[in-house]
Amino acid sequence: MKSILLASIGLYIILFFSSCACVPLRKYHDKRLTKYINRNLPAIHTLSDSLLVLADNKNCEYKHWYDTLKSPQLKKTMFALGYETSVYYSKQQYPYDDCNAVPCDSVIIFKQMSILLGVREVIYDFSVNPKSYPEFLHYWNYHSFKKATSNVYIRRRPIPMM
Repeated sequence: MKSILLASIGLYIILFFSSCACVPLRKYHDKRLTKYINRNLPAIHTLSDSLLVLADNKNCEYKHWYDTLKSPQLKKTMFALGYETSVYYSKQQYPYDDCNAVPCDSVIIFKQMSILLGVREVIYDFSVNPKSYPEFLHYWNYHSFKKATSNVYIRRRPIPMM
């Protein structure tokens, strides 16, 4: 009984410290990713063009487009942006999205999940008539939306509960 109590106290302490460390860690990773995006913008445009050709003018969600790319440079860029890729020509369906605040259609979303950091999405807006969106939106400590460059945005949200 004593060992179960000590184990549960230890687990609570670990969860408390890990939850406190998440916010600065998220900010650090977002800043690092923004620098990467700004340095490698031509490679991101090339990768996005390749993914648009693969999508063939329809909404697609692929988890393994990484395997279909031949160029090592494109694979490296995709690996840095996210493991899952979605292309949306029409409005994507997220309940928390307001189309005036974040890009909803004509976007490529690179998604990556982490237990401590939540879901990170890099949104590349390829619309012909781009709209202007806020530079930064912050919802509590869990949701954020930030502009990285003129048509690339970073969105963070918690891992969806099942």
